[in-house]
Amino acid sequence: MENRQTIARSKSTLLTYTRQGVEALLYSSVFISACAFCLTIETYLLTGTEVSIPMAIFVFLATLFTYNLSSVYQVLRRSTKKRERQSLPWSLRNREALALLGITSLVGAVVLYFVYGLRVDFWFVLLLALISVGYTVPLLYQQKRAKPLRSVPLLKVFLIAIVWSAVTVLFPLVDAGVEVWQQSVLLLWLRRMLFILALALLFDIRDYTYDRNTRTLTFPGLIGEGYTRLLSLLLLLFYLLLAITMERDGVLVSLVSSAVVAGLVVWNASENKPRIYYALLADGAMLVHFAFVYLATS
Repeated sequence: MENRQTIARSKSTLLTYTRQGVEALLYSSVFISACAFCLTIETYLLTGTEVSIPMAIFVFLATLFTYNLSSVYQVLRRSTKKRERQSLPWSLRNREALALLGITSLVGAVVLYFVYGLRVDFWFVLLLALISVGYTVPLLYQQKRAKPLRSVPLLKVFLIAIVWSAVTVLFPLVDAGVEVWQQSVLLLWLRRMLFILALALLFDIRDYTYDRNTRTLTFPGLIGEGYTRLLSLLLLLFYLLLAITMERDGVLVSLVSSAVVAGLVVWNASENKPRIYYALLADGAMLVHFAFVYLATS
């Protein structure tokens, strides 16, 4: 009897630590930053360009900083209302640690940029950094506090798609000395943007009630949840059409397969799905995308 109780306690402890580990991986934004890292590597694979690990790590760290910027902002402003700690979401319970993680990531990205002499134009990096900061943090203009860019009607998903596609496609190719204005690169950028945009719409579905309460107009608020899913699927269809015209053989099969996986995630998305569905599956569709391409090009 005692052995059974010991085993049960051990299982319970293991499950607790496993849950805590998954939460830390997902809600610290390490997971989504790993997705950015993998999509950067994928760009090298798709273009036959030599892989630069320092650039991929730079993208990882920059993404980690950006997604933890809200925690940095909250810690600096001490803006969270006092509540029972256990009643707070994971990110607020651990906001000090996330703020430290964000600042450390920024320092690491800056060091990498200069130590390895990454050849991405500084002003291009700064522009995307300002967009990313403005997405989360209200900016001041002529002593007036403006709303963050994510509050601008219908703009949120486009900002995400533009920044992600620029960082994971243009950054590595510019650093590699590839002429980015050639048609094949621009189409790859467009293709990546369509894929990210299709996934970004899912987070509008997830946040529908919150956005409605804050009077932020998003696509679900404009056309409804069902039509937003259809719009996301339509974007994936356009993505597939571009892939068919650009790729062949195993790579094409991998891109079609990853689009099908993303389509299944989109089809089953709803506001009532738990947040982990979006954190794990919607973001995870990017990892699946990379994995299929990696297998096709190995």
